[in-house]
Amino acid sequence: MSRLVVLLSLLVACSRSEPLAVLFVDETALSGVSRNTPTYDAAVADVDGDGRPDIYVGNHEYAAALLMNEESSFRDRIAASGIDPMGDQHGTAWTDVDNDGRPDLFVSLGAFRGQGQKQNPLYRNVGQGRFERVEAPTGVEDARGRSRAAASFDYDGDGLLDLLVANHATPSSLFRNRGDGTFEDVSAETGVDRHSAEGVTWTDYDQDGRPDLFFMQGPDGARLLRNDGGARFVDVTDEAGLDPWGSVGGAAFGDYDNDGVLDLYVSRGWGYRATAWSDGAGTITFATFSDESPRGFDFDAEGDAGTSVRAELYQKGEPPRPGQIRCGARTRPPGHEFECGGAAAVAAEAPEIEPGYALWRDPESRRDCDGCPPIYTWHLRWFGLGDWNETGIIRGGVRPKLVGVTVDSPRGGGLYRGRGDGTFEQVDARGLSPDVNGQGAAWLDLNADGWLDLYAVDAAADGTPAQSQLFLNDGRGGFALVPQTSGATPLIEVGRPVSIQHADFDGDGRLDLFLTNGWGAPPFNRGPYILLKNKSERRHWLEVDLVGVASNRLGLGAWVELDACGRKQVRHHDGGRSDLSQSLVPLFFGLGDCDDVDRLVVKWPSGAESEELDVAVDGTHRVNEPAATGDRASSRAAP
Repeated sequence: MSRLVVLLSLLVACSRSEPLAVLFVDETALSGVSRNTPTYDAAVADVDGDGRPDIYVGNHEYAAALLMNEESSFRDRIAASGIDPMGDQHGTAWTDVDNDGRPDLFVSLGAFRGQGQKQNPLYRNVGQGRFERVEAPTGVEDARGRSRAAASFDYDGDGLLDLLVANHATPSSLFRNRGDGTFEDVSAETGVDRHSAEGVTWTDYDQDGRPDLFFMQGPDGARLLRNDGGARFVDVTDEAGLDPWGSVGGAAFGDYDNDGVLDLYVSRGWGYRATAWSDGAGTITFATFSDESPRGFDFDAEGDAGTSVRAELYQKGEPPRPGQIRCGARTRPPGHEFECGGAAAVAAEAPEIEPGYALWRDPESRRDCDGCPPIYTWHLRWFGLGDWNETGIIRGGVRPKLVGVTVDSPRGGGLYRGRGDGTFEQVDARGLSPDVNGQGAAWLDLNADGWLDLYAVDAAADGTPAQSQLFLNDGRGGFALVPQTSGATPLIEVGRPVSIQHADFDGDGRLDLFLTNGWGAPPFNRGPYILLKNKSERRHWLEVDLVGVASNRLGLGAWVELDACGRKQVRHHDGGRSDLSQSLVPLFFGLGDCDDVDRLVVKWPSGAESEELDVAVDGTHRVNEPAATGDRASSRAAP
């Protein structure tokens, strides 16, 4: 490429005041992925080797889905796949435990709230979209672990992918791949079992060739664990310039400023907490967790002394047991729907409550103005032990006020710039001010201009609408909030979002988005799958597919550096990791107007290094690892 073309490209980039716009179209219905179900997360991989990314969705106690990409649409093939669709599924890891080039599947299951035992299943891909469950004992069953997030990486550098499970309220687990179809539990010797968490991501933040861990939503807050020589993980949160932050719902590592060093974005938010939300038209939705003392909310209802309200009450998503509902001093018949009103609903003080619900109203009414209708104050309280959530709907009420509940609601997120010496500094990037209940987050180049953009997932609250946010990188240290009209951040009115998956599902060189929205406390945890196709202006791009030899076959953990038109980009190959699940998608580089890659360097986990020159753009480029560890392979790509 001529020096003049390079100079012109740099001048255009420097003169651009606003990032290139994006446009997304909701093709959920057209693509055949429509479903409304509880789910934590999804994971993406090319299951059958046809070059098209497929999607697995666990669906949390409901039938899972294996959505196979059939060019113009997706079809659920789980019935013929050999995968058990049932179980308390949370996170999923696409991996390749036998290094045969076919994605294998690991599923993390809950342990019946810590009261029972389960067996985390591992499925070997036998080709053509079919799987065989690896017979127990594999060593990854983690019988009592309340498993949430699942991840796959080679922590000890032996060329075999290991498995990690972040466990809620129980010690997390790390399983070392022995290479014979079984795993060794190394949780204690590596220090992983000192942490419990809801989510985890992995990266190589200090660029020493060893994957490090970042745990989220644990009792000690977010923690950064440095891989110490492939033998153990050391907590370096404080010395790295980070802190626990209280409630971190998600995190993403990426080089947003193209300086060759990974940066960190953390999303601040809460998972489950008490909430009572009114739509202003007479419907209140609520969710909370039981405690050792009664708690609940008060609300108003207009009408005379005979007015009733209608209640729909649940415990862990199921109707309460007989005798657990009181309307005033009376016990109501069992069932999740009932009316409470008239003289029977009146109580001068709170009724005595056994574990369950009590609903009553004050004897006297008030009027807010002369001629205004009477307003009665109502009270709803619940009582119980453990972490069983209580949820419900009140129809006929307005203006709820929580009682006996302390609400801590962190929102937004923080950007931490990597200094290049293993430490971070917090920065206030212009225009980056997410106003979300932060959960999942992702760095990805959605307008293919060569700068990573930030997608911040909004989990909102149970029963309330959610609005995620997308910030486009302007290439000058700032960001621009994308308007809702772009189609990238649809309003979610049913269910709660928790994470985001991305891939070029239609092979047009633009990253598409797959969203799941069924997270939360039942019955508010049924949300839709959403597939958003990227219809932004076409720019140049390159996908890089890695084939390991001494390293793991997928090349997970490799560093990739790209030089094009005077600009360098770097990626750490984590497969498209989310906070809960492990995807396996090629590395994507947006190139803007640049039509040639001058140099592509891959630093493999084994220590080998590949260098290719003059790589053609607008396609997928495969890089094979040199056969001998420590070798450096250099070549000029074919035109």
